[in-house]
Amino acid sequence: MLRNRFIIVSILSLGLLMLSVAMAAPPKAGATKKKADAEMENKSNGGDAKSDANNKKGEAAGETDEDGEPKHVVKTNAEWHKVLTRSQFHVTREKGTEAAFSGAYWKVSKKQGTYHCLCCGQPLFDSKTKFDSGTGWPSYYAPLDEKAIKRLEDLSAGDVRVEIECSRCDAHLGHVFTDGPPPTGERFCMNSAALKFVPPGGVYKGAGPKDTPSKDSKAKRSNSKDSTSKEAKDKDAKDKPIKGKASPAEDLKDKNSKPARD
Repeated sequence: MLRNRFIIVSILSLGLLMLSVAMAAPPKAGATKKKADAEMENKSNGGDAKSDANNKKGEAAGETDEDGEPKHVVKTNAEWHKVLTRSQFHVTREKGTEAAFSGAYWKVSKKQGTYHCLCCGQPLFDSKTKFDSGTGWPSYYAPLDEKAIKRLEDLSAGDVRVEIECSRCDAHLGHVFTDGPPPTGERFCMNSAALKFVPPGGVYKGAGPKDTPSKDSKAKRSNSKDSTSKEAKDKDAKDKPIKGKASPAEDLKDKNSKPARD
């Protein structure tokens, strides 16, 4: 009898031991694989979302490279000619200088905003840093970001000057001198033809065909002038009396006139 009880207790103990081992055993390979697949899918979805966010950010800020910096804009002279006027091309691509007091931005204005590179649209100067230098060219005492410009040695005038170019598209902007006001003591003497003023909240992505007069608009203006000239000629022809025949006004004058008395 005692022996039977011992056997029963042994069997129960063995059963409990097997059950505890089974519960502590690792999950099956199929369950592990499903869990791994789910984790990979979550990571993939998260990566796609992050990529989409980065793409949207890139679209909002313009084309950027791997470091998040604006891509360098490279165009041929023929391509620049299509989006720039002659004076704009001469200044920005041929390192020309516009005449003093002739540009659009040489006067100091109360308008708040940002001055961008005309060619590529990169922000360059804040209107708050603009001052009246008396030179006839738009002048600023500091750029928005030193990374937005390049300082190059210029010996073209026979002396040493520091040329300023747009760091994104290499457009010639002007020169910088050391006779500016505080706090920098620098005077960035720029060309209006190289700049584009953008008010707060505005967007400018660079020069495009819409910024230069098209052939169609030129033709329309020419046709309009021809039409106006033709209408003026027709009006003159109607008002001018026929040769040898008095005008109605002259006939009326003759009828109302009295003979002179002796």
